This record gives sequence, C-alpha cells and structure tokens, in this order.
Amino acid sequence: MKLRRRDFVKGCAAVSALSLPGIARVAIGQSTSNASASVADLHIEKSIKASFGGGFSVRTHQQSNGLTHANIEHLGNRYLVMSADLLDWKIVSFL
Repeated sequence: MKLRRRDFVKGCAAVSALSLPGIARVAIGQSTSNASASVADLHIEKSIKASFGGGFSVRTHQQSNGLTHANIEHLGNRYLVMSADLLDWKIVSFL
C-alpha cells in the first residue's frame, strides 16, 4: 500500500478534529475544566515536535517562572529541553 505524506496528514487532521479533548469529555459526561490543560499539553507537544522533529516523544513537562521544561525521548535517548516562548527550544542536558 502506497501512502503519501499528504494523505497521512489529512487523515491525522480528521482524526484529531474528531477527538478534541473538550468534546470527548462532554460526550462522556466528564467536566471540561481539565480541557484547557490538555490543550496546553498538546500545544507544548506540537511545539517540541516542530522544533526537534516528529520522532521525539514528550515524556513530561512543566511550566514555571515563564519557562517551560520538558523531558523528551528519541530512540531511547532522553533529553531535558527548555523554552521561554514555546518556539525556540534548547537542549539543557542529556538524561
């Protein structure tokens, strides 16, 4: 099966549109108060993947004093990264 990147991206967009955190929580009767937190988590993950590449996965992240710190992993290698604006990420240390 030959799958082009454009078709894959369109499919991912369709799936993500159907699984928005706020809509899913309302559909199953849960509170939407945590929806903004999960949207922020998704935004941070997308920002990291845009900066480092799609092969990276976000293990944990936290925000404090205007900085965002995240532990990311790629092929078994772990890194601690930091950003002040969620656009420019810098590797702080290798874990």
